[in-house]
Amino acid sequence: MKRVLVIAALMLCAPCFAQELSLSECLEMCSEGRASRKAGLAVLQAEAQKSEARLEYLPRVGVTALAYRAVNPLMDISLRDVLGNSDAANNLNTQLSAYAFENGMKPYFTMFQKGYGTSVSLLQPLYAGGRIVNGNRLASLGVEAARMQGSLVLKTVRDSVENKYWRIVALQEKQKILTETAELLDALDRDLSGAVKAGLALEADLLELRLKRSELRAGQTKLSGGLSLLKMDLLDDIGCEYSYLDLPGLVLSDVPGELPEPSSVFEGGADLSSVPQARLLEMQKKAAELEKKMAVGELLPQVAVGAAYSYSALSLPRDAASNGLVFAMVQVPITDIGKAAYRSRRLGCKVQDAQEEREYLLRKLSLLENKLRLDVDTAWEQIAVSSETVSNAEMRLDRMRLMYASGQATAAELMRSALELSTARGDLVSAQISYRLAVTAWRSLTED
Repeated sequence: MKRVLVIAALMLCAPCFAQELSLSECLEMCSEGRASRKAGLAVLQAEAQKSEARLEYLPRVGVTALAYRAVNPLMDISLRDVLGNSDAANNLNTQLSAYAFENGMKPYFTMFQKGYGTSVSLLQPLYAGGRIVNGNRLASLGVEAARMQGSLVLKTVRDSVENKYWRIVALQEKQKILTETAELLDALDRDLSGAVKAGLALEADLLELRLKRSELRAGQTKLSGGLSLLKMDLLDDIGCEYSYLDLPGLVLSDVPGELPEPSSVFEGGADLSSVPQARLLEMQKKAAELEKKMAVGELLPQVAVGAAYSYSALSLPRDAASNGLVFAMVQVPITDIGKAAYRSRRLGCKVQDAQEEREYLLRKLSLLENKLRLDVDTAWEQIAVSSETVSNAEMRLDRMRLMYASGQATAAELMRSALELSTARGDLVSAQISYRLAVTAWRSLTED
């Protein structure tokens, strides 16, 4: 219920945008965003292509209808056309013309001036060189690849969102540190101002304090601007509408908190051959192999059976008749043999290229695995170093406060101790976020 309220509030561009947003909510919202919808459409396209390929198994049924009318008959035959141009033929043609004129007949024969016809045919392929079977396998592989590609895209988006989320958290923590340090310097400024007026402190110490305070405020302003930019980038990625005035009220609720040790992160190891990138290249290799088989199939004979039925009166309308037939067909390609052979050779090179690309990727992934292990271990060690530095800086600041209260330390020394603690705490936050990002990168590589 809380998540629904947060999402609803984020989608409204209200003047007051005081809301908290957790990492899980951001990841869920980006999973329902544009990248997810685009991946879903790609899968639907691949499934439609698979259904289209399955139809190749079914008979091909066609209906043809034809009707025509010519200005002049397409066939005009006289006695002279049959007997040739001779005296005897001319005499017979003259006598026939006279007889036809006396009896109201034409001395010639015409046909094909108008007619009509319709036919239904059915063709069932029995063997097509394996192209139908391999085409369906290729379509099924396309569906699997589309789903994997969609998962990989969504995974990339989620990794990007998580990366930006923790960077914003780091800036939020540093903003809190700077605010606490600024409050300490403000209190020290008031004390030192009174001491300068009473002649108990040097004015140079007060000027140095105010210079450091001004630098601190400039850092706060710069940090606030960077924080707003990162928030806008994050809200764009998760599909939230916002206005510039909403940004200061948006707080990311997750904090660095407890971090898993490297031993638990590396538990189970990594199977690089099963990572999505390697599996996609394996599918690419299989697709090239199927394309090669389909190219080879073009060199093989094609066998089909069929039937047809027609009803027509194409010559003389009064001579309308129907007819039917069944047939078997064997087609052997001759002229395209050379073209198909070269295509098969080209696709064979494509298969080899896909295999080499996969092997190269696995080597690169192995190198990346070692790098990510090193990043996790280094970031964990840096956290230990930064934690010790913070502990020492806190002890030093507490000691300086006591010494300042007893007059054994100057305001400048107290100020420097406070700034050292602020820097140490900021470095610890950076180390914690770096470790989280390193763990995220490792899990992105090794987990599905």
